[in-house]
Amino acid sequence: MAVTPVVDQRSEIVLARLAERRIQLEALVGAVHDHSVSLADVFARAGDPSVTTLEPDALVCRFVYLVKIAEALPGVGKVRARRVLADHGCGERTRVGDVEVNDRDMLVQALR
Repeated sequence: MAVTPVVDQRSEIVLARLAERRIQLEALVGAVHDHSVSLADVFARAGDPSVTTLEPDALVCRFVYLVKIAEALPGVGKVRARRVLADHGCGERTRVGDVEVNDRDMLVQALR
């Protein structure tokens, strides 16, 4: 049974990384809510979707759901955020990194 401790160790490492990622996502949404980060900043941090090598900050920005960022914007509620995203072809499960570069400017203008 020498395999069990290694498997337990790996699962603890994975859970710790997931918890850290969750904290980073919550911090990003909180920064948008507190006006310290704009939607354009989030898109800029996420970078170009065609680039595969990522910094940790870019990975967090690409991973978060676009609807969570839109809802956290000042003056934008849940209903408006979802309507604007639906009008631009983005669903509730669309991540920031999945939005094409040419659609990003339209979303920033629509969610002002």
